[in-house]
Amino acid sequence: MKKNKHGFEPKQEFTMGGIAWTVIQPTSPVMASITGVDWVKCIASNCVEQRAFDERNKNDFAASSLRAYLNGEFLRRLIKAGAPEEMFEYFNIDLTAEDGLKNYGGDRVRIGLITCEEYRLLRGNIPTLPDRSWWTATPDSPINSFVRLVCVNGTLDGSGAHIERRGVRPLCNLKSEILVSYLNGENAEEQTAGDAN
Repeated sequence: MKKNKHGFEPKQEFTMGGIAWTVIQPTSPVMASITGVDWVKCIASNCVEQRAFDERNKNDFAASSLRAYLNGEFLRRLIKAGAPEEMFEYFNIDLTAEDGLKNYGGDRVRIGLITCEEYRLLRGNIPTLPDRSWWTATPDSPINSFVRLVCVNGTLDGSGAHIERRGVRPLCNLKSEILVSYLNGENAEEQTAGDAN
């Protein structure tokens, strides 16, 4: 996929809220004309921390402690660091389990995690992390407490939702027009410093 109308393209990296992000999917011109919104799907370039998927060992992302954290404390931290709140689009996460069961339906969030299906589709645009495994939003099955994760070699596996030694790579859809203003405005110094490192 090529650049969107604001110049964002897959694998492009930028800094927001002190965190490096990578564009993994820009809106296609056709979709932007249909929805009227031009966005970019971004994932944290590295794990931002290690945390349990759910402290009660449940694998439903919509009801997880990680979802509550990402859309609460974590989002507030980004906004406090200068990221415009209106830049974060709500988007849907398909919580179909790895075994095909759809008990959990879906979820609508501003900060989420990538699903296994999205990972397979966009893997070539996602920076690899050879020293860290990290959570996806996809449950293994509603009949157990396992969550799918990306292993250090890039393959998919499962882990108990309560395990705290798994990385977190937040995912978000950002409005391109606002992101351009943010990157060219007050955040320009942060981008320059990031490029120098």
